Amino acid sequence: MNGEIITIGRELLMGEIVDTNASYFAQELANAGVTVRWSSQVGDDLEHLHEAINRALNRSQVIITSGGLGPTSDDLSREAVANVLGEDLTVDQEMVAWIEGVFRERGIDKMPSTNIKQAHIIPSAEFLPNPGGTAPGWWVKRDGSHIFMTPGPPREIKRMWNNHIGPAVRQMTGAGVVHTRILRTVGMTEGGIDEVLGDLFGTENPYLGIYAHVDGIQLRIISRAATDAEANALIEPLEAEIRSRIGPAIWGADDDSAATRLGELLVDAGITLGVVDSGTGGMLASLLSQATGHERWFRGSMITGPGGAPLATPLLESMLGGPAGRTTGMVSEAAARQMAVNARQLMGAELGIGITPPSSEDDEQMKGTIFVGLASSTGQKVLRGRFYQSPDRALPRAAMFVLTEAARAIAGDEV
Repeated sequence: MNGEIITIGRELLMGEIVDTNASYFAQELANAGVTVRWSSQVGDDLEHLHEAINRALNRSQVIITSGGLGPTSDDLSREAVANVLGEDLTVDQEMVAWIEGVFRERGIDKMPSTNIKQAHIIPSAEFLPNPGGTAPGWWVKRDGSHIFMTPGPPREIKRMWNNHIGPAVRQMTGAGVVHTRILRTVGMTEGGIDEVLGDLFGTENPYLGIYAHVDGIQLRIISRAATDAEANALIEPLEAEIRSRIGPAIWGADDDSAATRLGELLVDAGITLGVVDSGTGGMLASLLSQATGHERWFRGSMITGPGGAPLATPLLESMLGGPAGRTTGMVSEAAARQMAVNARQLMGAELGIGITPPSSEDDEQMKGTIFVGLASSTGQKVLRGRFYQSPDRALPRAAMFVLTEAARAIAGDEV
């Protein structure tokens, strides 16, 4: 079955919000056995909505819209579908009573009259319950095609998908079981992975996709079968082949967190962690603090500010042995080692991580370079990474680099 996604709202076209609904629906439809062929964004304009919905009905069997179901004059999704199908909107009094009840539960005795608009329906549609808001969805059936209309808030559409839309779509497609396996990599580019795994792409079942993500390049394997065992049997040989070719680059799978994985290794080794960070702007500490069980092994972090900011410079100098530290340089292997040693002492931890500021040199081979020192009672190690993007991209990538490479070093007994 062909699928189509239409997300609605002027704010999407203006770039004011990121369209996460389209990506959510695309993934869920694929898992339900629907091949998404088209996805579009449309503003709050009746003519444009009419055009998009009419086009979708002529080429897709499963159509999902999000947005445009509110009570205001610019919420036009219902009107557009009614116009395309040539049907009249009428008020459903039972739905009016339900919406009034929602307002009473929120402590509002009188529902605004504009919300009656959300109780409109056409003969070809039935309401989709929305326990998270005041806007019920629609399920429209016409000539073998199905239009599922949902509101805009992501928390509302996810409940509607799980409780109503998803089961209905799966029944239509006879999708059976869909399994997904995500392999998370670090240290390889998208093109580099494609060079090694290129011959594995292009099959439908199992399907192999490649995606760039802040924590590295992700490989997604999707299989469809009648049973769980059959779906797993399709994934296993492909995963084994991938691991045989790029195994050292794979740091985790599925919902693995790089920080949680590092923590598990620390717990297994019976050691705690302290950090002195002048390279990720506190991103590393934030990720560590969100990791499961972090209170068992994360002693804390001193954040001196990325880039060797003027206020941070005296602190860094003192960590590197006073003004003489300038001769060594704040962006160097020696600096990273000393910061890691100081992190152990300051935080009372068995393992210290020290991250230098990123280099601001004009030399293209050095710009954005950081050094990461690891220091324990048994040894020291220095890692080098280069993150030359804008700070909003460079800092998270640098933090993920530290997490994955530190885990690799601990697992290999290198510190």
